[in-house]
Amino acid sequence: MNSLPPEPSSHLPESEVRSVVRRAHHEKSKARDKHRSKAQNKGRKIDTIDFSGELKPGELTQLSEDCKSGKITINQLKRLSECFKENDVCEKFLIADGCLHGLTGQVSGKQWNKQILSLYCLVNLSAAKIKSHQIARASGPYLITHISSSNTQLIELSLTVLVNLTQSKDQDTHWVLHNQEVLPSVLKVTESDSESIQELAYNVVYNMLTNSDVEGESLIPVTELVTSRLDKKPAIHLLWLLYCLSSNQMLHSSLYTPQLINTVMQIATYEIFQKCDSRPLVKVLTPCIRALSNLCAGPQGVEVCLHLLKHPEFPPIFTAILSTNYSSICQEAVWWLGNIVNNENLQVQEEFVEMELMEKLENPAFQAIARLDPYAVSGS
Repeated sequence: MNSLPPEPSSHLPESEVRSVVRRAHHEKSKARDKHRSKAQNKGRKIDTIDFSGELKPGELTQLSEDCKSGKITINQLKRLSECFKENDVCEKFLIADGCLHGLTGQVSGKQWNKQILSLYCLVNLSAAKIKSHQIARASGPYLITHISSSNTQLIELSLTVLVNLTQSKDQDTHWVLHNQEVLPSVLKVTESDSESIQELAYNVVYNMLTNSDVEGESLIPVTELVTSRLDKKPAIHLLWLLYCLSSNQMLHSSLYTPQLINTVMQIATYEIFQKCDSRPLVKVLTPCIRALSNLCAGPQGVEVCLHLLKHPEFPPIFTAILSTNYSSICQEAVWWLGNIVNNENLQVQEEFVEMELMEKLENPAFQAIARLDPYAVSGS
């Protein structure tokens, strides 16, 4: 009679278990990225399978020379695009004299297939975050021209290059893009009917606001854009733009309207209670909570707090957020509540008491703080 194998007498140490889990998550992430890239290439009618692999001796030199002379072929552009996924190849190409200008020359050329492929090259080249200011200076005018065109693929690829460039912390890159008036051009693109184009455009604007010193009159059209578009099925990056603008207290008088507060609360209500998936999206709720919290603590804070306290969805939204297992959302909610409770205006304090919000929110807030920092309530 066969017996079952004995059960293992010991378990892996916790550190090894965590290491295995991290490695599994990393492998899954790589697999998802690979499948996503493959699907994108298939949808864009570009197959790079035949052009992958390590560079042969002298191949990069030949590709660079052909690119510089303008004689580069379609297959060579595909090969170059694939090679630009390696940072050291990008650096060698950018150091070589005249190569970048040869590539941008293809972007502005008359052959549409070479235009598309050269933009793919610029997408991968700009993603390396190497000499971003040189790429911005050489390609910026052509990218602005393409995002004003009617070709969806050219617009998406050009905006993707700008997303990569504006993610750079290099202030020279942002100075070049600012002088090329990229921001006004991208704001016009947000009027597109394509959601993917809108998302990319909002991403460019958000990067420019967070990574550079955009201020003054340049922010007025961005503020008008956010306040006018927020009530129309807002894209995620539009919500992050709202949060970014709310961090500047000089803009609060332009941002705050009862309609804007109601719209943000409606977005939060839908995300928590009304959509089919019961799990709230952190990337949606986070900018909503942060924007409202900033407005509560700003020069219009009294009006914002009073409007929120009288909002019928305020107690259930707060209770749900404080009770969530997402610690980051919970932490943002505690910060938001603190900005309201600590408002020194007597009318706000009286309203808070009159609405009996302390009784409704005290226990969820206590539990939330206990989860975030057990030592904070250990003496209670």
